[in-house]
Amino acid sequence: MGLNFSTQLDNRMLEYLKGRADVLLNDVRPHCREQYAAAFLNKVWNEVEPRPSQSPQLLKNKVLVDTQQVIAQGYLMQHVENRKKWKECYFVMKASYHLEYYETKEAEQRKQKPEGSVLLSGYILLNTMKDYRDMLHRSWPHFNGIADTSWEEQCMNCPSGHPLFLWHRYRPHLLLCCHSADDQDIWSTLLSDAIRHLNTVIYRRDSFEVRAFLEAVRMYRQQKGQYGICDLYLGSETEILSNLVMEDLCPVLESQLVPHVRGPESKRKPTWLKMIGEMYAMVEAQITEGFQTMLRENEEQSLHLEKTVRPDFNQILTSKKQLVKKIQASFGDRVRWCCEEQVRPHLTSVGDRVAVLMKTSLLETRRLFSEEVSRVISLVKSKEHNYSSLIEACRQLQRLPYQSVQMHRCYENTETLTQSLSELPPRFAFAGDRFFTQRAQTVINQLLQDAVYTFQHLLLSAQTAGGLSAEINQLLNNTRVRVLKKLDSDSTAAVRQFVRDSLLEIFLPYVLKTLEPFCKAELPTYEAYLSADDDDGQGVIQAESAYNELVLHIVSGEINKGTLFVSESFNPLPMLEGENSNTWI
Repeated sequence: MGLNFSTQLDNRMLEYLKGRADVLLNDVRPHCREQYAAAFLNKVWNEVEPRPSQSPQLLKNKVLVDTQQVIAQGYLMQHVENRKKWKECYFVMKASYHLEYYETKEAEQRKQKPEGSVLLSGYILLNTMKDYRDMLHRSWPHFNGIADTSWEEQCMNCPSGHPLFLWHRYRPHLLLCCHSADDQDIWSTLLSDAIRHLNTVIYRRDSFEVRAFLEAVRMYRQQKGQYGICDLYLGSETEILSNLVMEDLCPVLESQLVPHVRGPESKRKPTWLKMIGEMYAMVEAQITEGFQTMLRENEEQSLHLEKTVRPDFNQILTSKKQLVKKIQASFGDRVRWCCEEQVRPHLTSVGDRVAVLMKTSLLETRRLFSEEVSRVISLVKSKEHNYSSLIEACRQLQRLPYQSVQMHRCYENTETLTQSLSELPPRFAFAGDRFFTQRAQTVINQLLQDAVYTFQHLLLSAQTAGGLSAEINQLLNNTRVRVLKKLDSDSTAAVRQFVRDSLLEIFLPYVLKTLEPFCKAELPTYEAYLSADDDDGQGVIQAESAYNELVLHIVSGEINKGTLFVSESFNPLPMLEGENSNTWI
């Protein structure tokens, strides 16, 4: 296996990487089957006995964006590793948030194949050379102190002094240089928005299949003593699984391969980064193929569960409740003690900080929406109430949630979530700061999408293509206030839910980890209480899942008691200047 600068991975290493990916898939597969069955049971349970929930006031935006629509384009300098120099390329970002680059603008206009493309999920955007250098040193400390000054000078000697570094632990890095400070600000917000969108793609699909997958990943990592959310959970299912492979693989690679990386010292770090990128690509390809097989297995399991769970649902549910009752009698007091003594003292302070940040961000979102609607009203007035001008104004408003530069105002406060959570005691060992920040931004973006969609729906449904009514000015103002009231209501609910979800992600892993030595070993004894009807291998009821649900229920109850302040203190957002609360319709 060559470890010099120019050698690709040899066949022995390729087979080894494929084998490690297959091992991961085989280890995760039983968890996926168990959690899929458990999630299916809960889905049926929720259909039979729906849980009470607050209905949103805003209409859900169901308009699909044209993913081929170009949202940003322009020339940037890119560092080309194999040429050891900076080269100007024409970059294009579409609404799919995939970044492509061409040799020239004319090549893109002629629909030629791009020189390359970058899937931005999992990347971290860095705006200074120092930040990029520090990230390199932290991520691969084995190379710290090695004389790679010449390589760093080539990479970091940005021609214009306005760099953008896209860092990924496993994928090739992208080193860009903007022509001006303004370009740097614009592309920075665009790339950050793209990363956030692709990182959270799985969490925007609210389905029992997604919940089952994420729970299976949690169970797999908990089995290895690793608790809590982290950057491994960002991206699609295949990326998450690929990250799990690399999490296990990298310590082995570092100990066995790093000492044997050959070549001049100035090239050793680039050689290693290139090798890691190739390894990750091979792992991801193998995981993608294996995951398709898992999806087919899920379809077969779903058909079987439909035939077995629904007819015997009442009996299965009774068996589950009996099992949970027995587990609660054994472990309930211990879980409650842990919550009361270890978790409760921190709930109010952490929850309050998170709530304030979200409220501030949503206030800015409300302000942005109101300002843009005011612009729509002014445009319609200036066009003498022409119906086509109303349609065009609404079309422009529809693009607002996808305007990264404008949306950055709404996202800024969420960037301080990391600082707000830094005061947590070390024993909670929380590593999901970036996950929280991007999920908060996704909540904000979705609320604005729904507000824009609701405004358009209410306004256009009151008009006909034959012309505008004489009271269009009043209708526009009334619709704005009506939607703002709905946005206030949904924002209140969103803050409350985000705080609870965040506290759960912080404290639930701690409780599970703390109690594992006392509870985990006793769980197999409860398998005897499972229903005899569950002997077909489907695993609809499992003692460990029942125990996890019990802990979740107790921790959630403690959080709900500790976050009552959110509903009391988060009043509807104040009316902005020029808004008349009496125009409610």
